[in-house]
Amino acid sequence: MYLSGIGSILEIVTQTFLITAAAAAMAGLVRGFTGFGPAMVFTPIAAALYGPAKAVPMLFVIDAVASLPVLVRAVRECHWREVLPIAAAAALTVPLGVRMLVLTDPALLRWILSGTILLAVMAMASGWRYRGQPGLPVTLATGGLSGFSGGFAGLYGPPIILFCLGGQSNATMVRANIFVYFGLVTVVGGATFWLSGLFTGEVLRLSVSLMPVYGLALWLGAHFFSKARESLYRRLALVLCMLAALAGLPVWDGF
Repeated sequence: MYLSGIGSILEIVTQTFLITAAAAAMAGLVRGFTGFGPAMVFTPIAAALYGPAKAVPMLFVIDAVASLPVLVRAVRECHWREVLPIAAAAALTVPLGVRMLVLTDPALLRWILSGTILLAVMAMASGWRYRGQPGLPVTLATGGLSGFSGGFAGLYGPPIILFCLGGQSNATMVRANIFVYFGLVTVVGGATFWLSGLFTGEVLRLSVSLMPVYGLALWLGAHFFSKARESLYRRLALVLCMLAALAGLPVWDGF
């Protein structure tokens, strides 16, 4: 009876870990290819199995370590004049997004944010792109929107990705910009997690266990990117932005 109970517990733990590892592998592929999007794949599954307080810092640790080699290359390829103002503006508006989450009707703002992103996706899917280089006000506004929507609804990525895809930069620079942006934001996120006490022993143990799977998948995704056509990258990036916006709609809250 006792041994049977232990066997059942081990089976559940093994199944839980294998499901989480599969989610980590898919998240790594997406991150390696597009430069963004692992949270859309990993967090919902890991949060259902371990809880959000463990899933979010888990992905942070895994991605921060595994993406370092790609980030080093991206630093040489990114457009710093765009990335730095965006990251600075985002860091300033994250607290505002969190504050608005407390003070306002979250459903209304989520409809507005997700709806705005969906409209931008449809515009760029039709072939629209702005000409020339965006001015500083547009760049700062994009970073501010990213920080605000990230603090409010977890949608850091779509405003930045759509901003980059809407310009004249090629896929290599777009992906590099995204990697460096998230690298800079990671510093702020890491400090927040640390001060909040979220880096528990269990989180670190699970992160170390999942890191080889995620890292290998990220490497494969980066390898596929090097062989892919620019049109494929743009289509996949727009699809991921659309899915993120749809996932952020309040209509799913009851499920």
